[in-house]
Amino acid sequence: IDDYSVGHSTPSPTILEEVIQNTIHHLASGSHMISGAAQGRFLSSITSITREGRVLEIGTFTGYATICFLE
Repeated sequence: IDDYSVGHSTPSPTILEEVIQNTIHHLASGSHMISGAAQGRFLSSITSITREGRVLEIGTFTGYATICFLE
C-alpha cells in the first residue's frame, strides 16, 4: 500500500528529503521515527482539504510532519 500511495501522490518537496538525510546523519538510531512520504502526503492533503488554517501538533521529532502541515 505504501508504494502505491507514494507512486500516485504528488512528489514530496525537496526540503523533506533534506530533513530525512539530516536525521539519518545526526540521529541515525532514531531515523525510523520519521513519518515518511506516504504519511506526509496524507497529512498535507488533510490540512489542505480542511482549510482551517490552524494545526496543533503535539510532540515533534525532527519536524517532518510539521513541514507537511505547512505546505
